[in-house]
Amino acid sequence: MTDFGRFVVFKPVSGGYVYGAPNAWVFSSRQHFLVTEEQKAAILAALTSSTRLVLWITGISWIALSALLGTALPLWVYRSGYHPAGLYGISAMIAMILSIYPAFVISRQLLLHRLRPILATLPPTNERITSLDVRQAMQAVAKPISISPTRRRIVRIASVVVIAATFGGMIARAIDMYEPNQSKLHTLYFANANLYGLLNIVTIVAFGVLLVTFGRNSSQT
Repeated sequence: MTDFGRFVVFKPVSGGYVYGAPNAWVFSSRQHFLVTEEQKAAILAALTSSTRLVLWITGISWIALSALLGTALPLWVYRSGYHPAGLYGISAMIAMILSIYPAFVISRQLLLHRLRPILATLPPTNERITSLDVRQAMQAVAKPISISPTRRRIVRIASVVVIAATFGGMIARAIDMYEPNQSKLHTLYFANANLYGLLNIVTIVAFGVLLVTFGRNSSQT
């Protein structure tokens, strides 16, 4: 597993390095510190040891929040007097999207808890790590990264499963609405001419691009 420390940017300056601490709210500005070689090693060790736990917390939080929000939204809609078709599917999609950010915030709090004893000893600095510094560091890190054939195969299989399941859901809604005097293609269209159908199409396109990308890359290796 690739650890977080590999993606942390330390900008060399006179007297050590500039380090931008993670922000608790993910997207806000970061506080920057001046660190020595020993402090840099301590930060990297803390990040490396937290990688697996942070990833688990992010995933579990996302699933739990999605389930909670996905249950609360239909109940709220029903109590408001609305009974739209495909309510549970739309609610599940919305819940999964909205739950991503709080899941990252929760995991970021855990990461900051691990780093706080080290950050408390670091002097702040007016030096900043610019977007250019970050891009150059990420490019340097990304070059040696390679994806194994096994992982490519897993991604391709997962993409096929998601595409098939999503398209199957679209067909299932069309079957529920089908009438003998209607065209099957028209029924498929009208059954999915809504937000839920749009989200399904976006999902199919996204995983289709992923499938083609990994299939092309594997054929080149």
